Amino acid sequence: MSGTTRTTQVAIIGGGIMGVAAQFQLAENGWTDTILFEKAELTSGSTWHAAGQIAHAVGSRIAGWINKTSIATYKRVETETGQSIGWHEVGGFRIATTDDEVDWMKSIMGVGKLLDLPMELVGPDEVAKGNPFYRTSDIKAAVHTFEDGHIDPSGVTMALAAAARARGARIERHNRVTGASRKGDMWLLRTEKGDVLAEHVVIAAGSYANQVGEWFGLKIPSVSCLHHYLVTDTVPEFLDRPELPVMRDNAFGGYIRQEQKSGLIGIYEGHVCPTVWEMPQGAPWAAENELFEADYDSIGDFLMVAFDKMPILADLGIKRVVRGAITHTPDGGMLVGPSGAPNVWLSCGSSIGLAWGGGAGKVLADWMVHGETQINTRGMDPRRYGEFSTDHFIVERTKDEFMRRHDTPCPGKQFKSLRPLNRHPLYDRLAAKGAVFGEVAGWERPRYFGQIGEVEQIGWGHQNWHTHAMAEARATRAAAGVIDLCAFAQFEITGRDAGALLDRLSANRIPTKDGRISLNHLLTPRGKFETEITIWRIARDRYFTGSAIARANADFNWIRSHIRPGEDVQMINCSTNWGMLALSGPAARRIMAEMTEADLGNAAFPWLSGQEITVAGIACYALRVSFTGELGWELHVPLDRIGTLYDALFDAGARHGLIDLGSYAFNGMRMEKAYRASAELTTDVGPFDVGLDRFVRAEGRDFVGKNALMARDPDWRLFYAELHADDMDIQGGEPVLLNGTPVGLTTSGGYGYTVGKSLGWLFVRAGTPRDGLRVQILSRAIPVTVHDDAIFDPQNLAQRSED
Repeated sequence: MSGTTRTTQVAIIGGGIMGVAAQFQLAENGWTDTILFEKAELTSGSTWHAAGQIAHAVGSRIAGWINKTSIATYKRVETETGQSIGWHEVGGFRIATTDDEVDWMKSIMGVGKLLDLPMELVGPDEVAKGNPFYRTSDIKAAVHTFEDGHIDPSGVTMALAAAARARGARIERHNRVTGASRKGDMWLLRTEKGDVLAEHVVIAAGSYANQVGEWFGLKIPSVSCLHHYLVTDTVPEFLDRPELPVMRDNAFGGYIRQEQKSGLIGIYEGHVCPTVWEMPQGAPWAAENELFEADYDSIGDFLMVAFDKMPILADLGIKRVVRGAITHTPDGGMLVGPSGAPNVWLSCGSSIGLAWGGGAGKVLADWMVHGETQINTRGMDPRRYGEFSTDHFIVERTKDEFMRRHDTPCPGKQFKSLRPLNRHPLYDRLAAKGAVFGEVAGWERPRYFGQIGEVEQIGWGHQNWHTHAMAEARATRAAAGVIDLCAFAQFEITGRDAGALLDRLSANRIPTKDGRISLNHLLTPRGKFETEITIWRIARDRYFTGSAIARANADFNWIRSHIRPGEDVQMINCSTNWGMLALSGPAARRIMAEMTEADLGNAAFPWLSGQEITVAGIACYALRVSFTGELGWELHVPLDRIGTLYDALFDAGARHGLIDLGSYAFNGMRMEKAYRASAELTTDVGPFDVGLDRFVRAEGRDFVGKNALMARDPDWRLFYAELHADDMDIQGGEPVLLNGTPVGLTTSGGYGYTVGKSLGWLFVRAGTPRDGLRVQILSRAIPVTVHDDAIFDPQNLAQRSED
């Protein structure tokens, strides 16, 4: 190593709110040996021109937690440093003018209750009291918040920087990082002022993230989109009165607030998304404090609606237009966490940087320093994007996300752009049978089967697909159903040390006999869930695993990262070129028997075992498992044979009552069996929190996370509950109440179509009684009954059937 090469524990690339907040939170957690590199001045990318709103009226627990954490962090550093953050705690109104929006407002109230955020659901009269200049004639309801508002972007960034420096962190302005390469187990960063060796790197480069990511072999799914806000001349009505709350209204796709004594109007066009610096090139290095020419043709109609909503602004001049680049991602969520490259972390892709920065910084710092976060972070994990995320997809889907930003987020809502993205061999067959699809990690999966060309109704409560899903579930329980699960993560892991690798990663023992299958949970070093996989032992040195498709990249990288030097382990990711059909129901064996010469009886092919067999002349991996709780097999084959296998199944199954099964019915059958899914196995809990003690085998063996798992008493309990409602199901994220006080939240749910009950999973604090619980859905506190075991076949007799 050259004597002039500096070293640091963490190098942070980017001096906007995301990078500075991450550095501050790392310092808070004791990692003070950090250097933040900014090519110009702090905030000079996108942060400086942000309007700075921070809202509590948001649609999810994670968004509410992030925003709440940001506000608390910013207030704290202002007190600590004496640096003003320009915080205006004026509250706000989020307006509803349609029935769907009213339902969304009611769901927002549940988030507020869950996180103890002061807010009220009010009518037009209360809106008029809070803002007498806003037209209320079409308002049906609004969420009134009290402890949010807007902040000065430069002030809060400088306060965080001062607090980080006071803890020993370093910030280097006017020192651009120009490249990076791997040197041993460190990263060598080339900067304008010399080389730096870093153990960890955080990419917080905003609009420059694309080209920075390329240095580390990463494709970062972030696009710079142009957003307008306009500042009016002085508003006479604003003189000599308290500052108005922030108004958010989907009618014009944006917000209106007071900016000193002027009006500020922000517009997100719903019909177009102008982008700049499209990937992979990214923003030019010379760009600083860039603004773009206003496009009144683009925003004109929306602006007229805004003026109609607040007429006192309509006849004033516009003294300033800010049209700047803000980063967005294809699904709207930011990118915070491990990138997939060793010790490279992301804190970018943030479309609401001021609202998200402080909370995102805490998530990142907790993840880096402690190996876990306080809250489930799967929706922010950058590894959620798979092979489908081409440059074209990232840009076009991000445009779609931007234009839908102020749509009402009803349950079931899907993106429409680039559909179908992956047209695998079954797509046309299923569409011709009336499949209504949902997109899962770039794949199309049938949600239900209706009329050809049918459009799914979305919203809270039972929709038009409810009767279709009921028919599919009941037909499967009576005879058999097959579901397309080609969207599935599938790995082959081979080699002399493959078993040892999987065993030291798994809380449960891996199969000890050829052909057997086990359910295994891979844990973080802190004893929390990293993922859940099934493991089939084909031979002593050959294993096949399956998990959720959204985890394909993250799971593959996690397992591979634990291969020790010198170990004989090879891994193949089959997820994009293999497919899977799941056949289940009491007639499953009879159907399979017409297609294979293999002995399918319990003695030769028992439950929780797998075999390589030929089905309809096609070599298959056949695994006797079933997520529906019925007798069944998963049939895994190369994608180019999946159509032939599907056709053969229906040729044989027609006389046995075989039907197509969609994901809505599939989920309902899963709930009847009380099977946990990814929503229950989150990054903030472990096996004992969710009642999976039987899948932990700690005696006489070691595995990642064992010591932390065994040392900690469960913080949570997971209750399996029946919701006493005929028209409503649990979606996930609703508050669980005891005597009106939140004691937990729901994780997932669905209607049990063959038992006629609405079912769901409830996370509650340890020690919470089972009786007297209610779930708040929209504005209703609905009672629940907690059940000890599955509603359907708790003894697993169907899956062991000899019929």
